[in-house]
Amino acid sequence: MCGISGIINYDRVNDVSKLELENITNIIAHRGPDGFGYWSKNNIGLGHRRLSIIDLEGSPQPMSIEEETFIITYNGEIYNFAELRNELQKIGYYFRTEGDTEVVLKAYEHWGVKCVEKFRGMFAFAIVDNHNKEVFIARDHFGIKPLIYHTSKEYFMFGSEIQQFPEHSQFKKEVNTKALSEYLKFGYIPAPLTIYNNLHKLEPGNYLRVNFEGEILEHKEYYDIDFTPNEKFSYEHWVDITEKAIDDSVNYHKIADVPYGTFLSGGIDSSLIASSLAEKGKNVDAFTMGFHNKEFNEVPYAKQVAETCQLKHHIEYIDLNDMEDIFPKIVQHYGEPFADSSSIPTYYITKKISEHLPVVLSGDGGDEAFGGYYSYQNFLKIANPSAPKHAYKDQIKKMLKYVGKTYKTTPRNPSIEDWINTISIIQENNVSKIINQDLKNNISKQSTYHNWYQKAKNQKLDLYSTASYLDFKTYIHGDILTKVDIASMMNSLEVRTPLIDLEIINLMSQIPSKYKISRNKDGSWQKKKILNSIAEKRFGKKFVNRKKKGFSVPLKDWFGKEAPFGMYFNDVLNNKNSEIYDFLDQKELINNFKSNNNINQLYQIVVLEHWLKNQK
Repeated sequence: MCGISGIINYDRVNDVSKLELENITNIIAHRGPDGFGYWSKNNIGLGHRRLSIIDLEGSPQPMSIEEETFIITYNGEIYNFAELRNELQKIGYYFRTEGDTEVVLKAYEHWGVKCVEKFRGMFAFAIVDNHNKEVFIARDHFGIKPLIYHTSKEYFMFGSEIQQFPEHSQFKKEVNTKALSEYLKFGYIPAPLTIYNNLHKLEPGNYLRVNFEGEILEHKEYYDIDFTPNEKFSYEHWVDITEKAIDDSVNYHKIADVPYGTFLSGGIDSSLIASSLAEKGKNVDAFTMGFHNKEFNEVPYAKQVAETCQLKHHIEYIDLNDMEDIFPKIVQHYGEPFADSSSIPTYYITKKISEHLPVVLSGDGGDEAFGGYYSYQNFLKIANPSAPKHAYKDQIKKMLKYVGKTYKTTPRNPSIEDWINTISIIQENNVSKIINQDLKNNISKQSTYHNWYQKAKNQKLDLYSTASYLDFKTYIHGDILTKVDIASMMNSLEVRTPLIDLEIINLMSQIPSKYKISRNKDGSWQKKKILNSIAEKRFGKKFVNRKKKGFSVPLKDWFGKEAPFGMYFNDVLNNKNSEIYDFLDQKELINNFKSNNNINQLYQIVVLEHWLKNQK
């Protein structure tokens, strides 16, 4: 795992500044403490920071072949690189290293831009192609690894993290008000937007071809999820084939020349990964984040899994005394406002893991792929709300909060507005109120979500597949994977996601929705049915049939009125000189909090305040 950077000066007379290239690369030294490298020629420069996982002594970057006809800077892991290497060797290619970097480079030499269709893994890379006088830039199918790029009149630039770009002397830190409104709704900024104007996230499954003058020749989506259900097979068949696919994916994801371990939250997804990873006599390390608040603590379930699978179990608890240092550090590293509060325990546990080993597997992706979220359930209820009242009385209040006063108990087709209201931290109509009047005209009513919803509609996806598709196109890489990537790489730790794997997702998309999430006759819901069936075989019914907690945090304990940082958080709201009021209306914002009393909203606003302060 690594960090990358690159610059193309539009004026081919001016060489890339070595000092500037070093600055934008070294700002992400935490992503690659084991080595660094630079390549520049004329108006193009590449930078690299290395975390050594495969071929520890070899594969330095940037790497070149064919007398610098092709030069690469690469971040990621290609899990099927050995198969691709053998395929290329049979054609006649010779390899001088043992890692996957050279495989990526020669795959491009042989297959051109279609090489990305061959890769099973996580990646973000750029290849300088001196033969075609262009730079090829690509991101993996699901956005596990980040890739950001900037366009201006003077230069084109790309990198692994947003915080690299202000290091360039000509970069202008202008806040994108559309991105700001998206942040207020969702707590993160969906791709391709970033918080800055003219700075973009390359979307998952996309590539760019850029000529040596910095002009974008092609911007193409090379992969999309095909949710065409296969109705031929029984539920039992899908359970068996999914279980085998998970075991296979875990085997691929443990390829490394260094020790590895696994996250173990105690939830279904991480428990399945841990059980697939466990080997007799290996004593694999498993790491659990515990909370002193029982409502959020799944340590007992994690202990059960660790004992069953004979794992070497490490349990960590956050020390509140560390919070004052952790919070501002996290805000700064994300490079833009990012309000997923689980980034705090993610940072904490990855820091502890990095003291033991450099690679860890996670269970991320199970909820999105197999129907685990309450948001899916609530979205489906709009279309089919009828059920015995007792069956969903505990959920009705949540539903009304999600869908607003317009909710009806009669069936109707859910809209994209329903979905947005279901997942929003601040409702769309309230966002338009709290944005300062002079900025309202710069905010589009069309969220990033609208584009993907229309695409799902054109494909005639069912409601659950629509919701899952929207999550894969927005939330999973914009929030979940970004959270893990930044928090873990702050600690120089590589995190791998066997459930967000090309073979797994291609399989998942064929499984009929009724086998992933469905409603019982009494009106109750079965979520994540297939994964639960696998978990039941491995850990028993009691383990499966308990209330889902998710990887959430006790925010009220940390940041509520009576909590150690509660007073400070409220001071942000009530201080007219707070940085947020350059963009937000103080009166409307406070009124919104009074009416909702939502701790997640408070956290979101204070993150924004901290980020804005860091800009000055």
